Amino acid sequence: MIARKLFVAMLAVVVGALTVVGAGHAAAEPQLPRIPLYSDNFGTVGDHDYCRGALNVGVEAPRGKSGTIRVTVTSFGFTGNGPGWQRDPKCRFLIFLSQISAKYPLAKETFHPVSFGPRPGEKFVKELNPGPGPGSFSVATYAINQPVRLPQSYGGVGFLTVVP
Repeated sequence: MIARKLFVAMLAVVVGALTVVGAGHAAAEPQLPRIPLYSDNFGTVGDHDYCRGALNVGVEAPRGKSGTIRVTVTSFGFTGNGPGWQRDPKCRFLIFLSQISAKYPLAKETFHPVSFGPRPGEKFVKELNPGPGPGSFSVATYAINQPVRLPQSYGGVGFLTVVP
């Protein structure tokens, strides 16, 4: 109950702050104004040969799509150790997307398999439709091909925003 009240209070602050800076209009911005809870970047590990790397998360409002956001996860490049990495230089894991909004008050969670190699700039892009208004979104990574969801990222990215 306390967590819910804290979320509502933080959302009220975000709505007020973003309304002042103009996030309430329907025109798309290069990046949605948001309050990151930690950072826009986080590190993660993958499925073999100590593969590891870092990711950046960006959020946009596509033009002409009210209530929709586009989440872009960009790799800074991954590396690994050993002969397995030399044979297969791809780091695989699940991207976890979570959204809380008026449309999804109990959180909608989805998992997407991805594979990033040593080249920086590889991207994973997903459009979410949380509906217009305030929302909370997070991105993290989980182990792939496991019967239990095992977190693999060091933290993750979480932010509050207002979806036009």
